[in-house]
Amino acid sequence: MNKIPYHNKEDKAVHIGPVTIPAGETRMVEAAYVLARADQQGRQPQSAEATEWRLEAFVKQKQDDEIEQLPGLTDDQFAAVVAYYENNQPPKKLEKALPIEADARAAQKEADAYVEALKAMSDEELQGELLSQTADEGRLALVQVELSSRKEGEE
Repeated sequence: MNKIPYHNKEDKAVHIGPVTIPAGETRMVEAAYVLARADQQGRQPQSAEATEWRLEAFVKQKQDDEIEQLPGLTDDQFAAVVAYYENNQPPKKLEKALPIEADARAAQKEADAYVEALKAMSDEELQGELLSQTADEGRLALVQVELSSRKEGEE
């Protein structure tokens, strides 16, 4: 799986898979670990009442602000930003951040599809999947999250 940047916004260190991220710092971690953590904490859907987003306003910001906002963009908004910077040279930091964000989004979609497939599996199939994914730490983490959520549901 792909590594993506994870920024620790908490006031204490967090552990994402085998990586410890100090408060306020960013580290590259396997996407599946971030997704498994998000599943455990419950992902919040984006608000439909969010303020209107405009490409013109987005690209006029400082590049650090643009980079910080990339993960919060919808797929359509992100595609508009990518299309804009295909025709206009992006700043150096942003030029590096765009493919990283694209990879993170692809990993997110792949992991979401895998999580949905896991939810549809019987307990026996899930145990088999657990054994078959020992070489892929990211998928293994997602299987373990599904197993633990089923155990919690039984209690």
